[in-house]
Amino acid sequence: MGPRRTKNKKIILTLLILFIIIIASLTGYSLSVNGTVKEWDQKIYSGVTIHDIDVGGMTKDEARVELIQKLQGSIGDKKLPIKIGDKDYELIYSEISPTYNIDEAVDKAYVFGKDAALFKKYYYISNRGSNKHKVDLGFSYDEEKLKAYEEKLKNEVNQSPKNATLVFDNNGFSISDEVQGKSISIETLDEKLKEVLNGHVDDEAELVIDLETVRPKITKEDLSKINGIIGSYSSDYGSSPAGRSNNIELATKAINGTIIMPGEEFSFNEIVGPRTVERGYQEAATYVANKVEPGIGGGICQVSTALYRAVMHANIRPIERRNHSMSVGYAKPGLDATVSYGDIDYKFKNTYDFPIYIQGNIYNKVMTYSIYGNVEALNGKKYDMESEIIQTIPPEVKVINDPSLPEGKEVSEGGGITGYRANSYQITYENGLQTSKELIGTDYYASVDATVRKGTAPLTPVVPPTADVPVSPDASPAPEAQTSQTPPPVEQQAPPVPTQ
Repeated sequence: MGPRRTKNKKIILTLLILFIIIIASLTGYSLSVNGTVKEWDQKIYSGVTIHDIDVGGMTKDEARVELIQKLQGSIGDKKLPIKIGDKDYELIYSEISPTYNIDEAVDKAYVFGKDAALFKKYYYISNRGSNKHKVDLGFSYDEEKLKAYEEKLKNEVNQSPKNATLVFDNNGFSISDEVQGKSISIETLDEKLKEVLNGHVDDEAELVIDLETVRPKITKEDLSKINGIIGSYSSDYGSSPAGRSNNIELATKAINGTIIMPGEEFSFNEIVGPRTVERGYQEAATYVANKVEPGIGGGICQVSTALYRAVMHANIRPIERRNHSMSVGYAKPGLDATVSYGDIDYKFKNTYDFPIYIQGNIYNKVMTYSIYGNVEALNGKKYDMESEIIQTIPPEVKVINDPSLPEGKEVSEGGGITGYRANSYQITYENGLQTSKELIGTDYYASVDATVRKGTAPLTPVVPPTADVPVSPDASPAPEAQTSQTPPPVEQQAPPVPTQ
């Protein structure tokens, strides 16, 4: 074997030894790395932070406890300054039940790097270089409690506008000034609050909300167009009983002072409201299915009728109006307006370009409705209504046999109300002369038949008792006793007069 071959063998042997050493070293290193990684299997890798809190090297439970101790207790004491206009308010976080989504954040921190290769895991564990990994901590609060706080803030801040009003005295009327209101938009407040609400305890954000000016619906400028009465009507209810009078006066009080802006609709039922005992209404006669029956709020229809006539005198037509099912004593057929809450309404629309004001007065059981507006708009014209009966429907008398009454006796059940078909007209006058007559509508009023119950029970003869009297043999027999019975007089009752 030559020197050259011996030298080559030595080189190969040296390389083999070095390779074995390297393999052994790598194997040892790998085993060491693998052992280290296994030790961190249940830990969060180094360099991982949650909400700026270092949780590297902690187990999930340890990280959860650390976050709860450092964050959850202090977040309730955090305060958010809120400035609205020139006033300062404050939201204390405890009012909206703040919470951190700690479990979710810990889970995200724990799984970081766990699916990486062995040596990458080791790199994360050893935190070499500038390796950092931040996990966001979810923050939440009770949405309903936030809404409640927003409503509370809105109620404290908002100032309702005040409409200009007509003020009446002995010299006529004057106009009071309107007052502008202030408010915040609940949508804007909610949006801005959610932009700054966060779980950073040391955050010193401040919320600034601008106030919005709320213009009143009715201004002094609007009411300045009103200069006098453009229509009025009076209705006497002097014969009404106490309950009916009470109802008329309550409804009139509700309507008095109503202002209807141009293009706005008036609803009798909306203004007067439900007719209930709780609101002070009492029982009085009403029409129900062509019958007169007691009901809460009876008499209200005389109010709607009087208002209808006053508004028509101002030449404002109804957009909803119905006549009664039967004729009434306080209005000619065709000139009434019935109402029933939740069912039948009287409505009209202000067709003028100025507001109208409704004044309702009660004096000595006479209600008067006056419609105030711009007198010049009538151009000197005056308006009234007429009715024309085009058909009279007399009632019939129905006789019903009644075996509970003695034969020959009659009892009236009432009824006997005449029905009508009538036209109503709007009459226009200029300089005291009629210039037009416009048909408004045709109304039907049902007749109500009179009912008489006639007795059919047979009369029973009344025989007086006889006494035992000794008879002489020579005495003549006594004459037979005679009995007689006169039929009772016929009983009749006057039919009731329907009232409303």
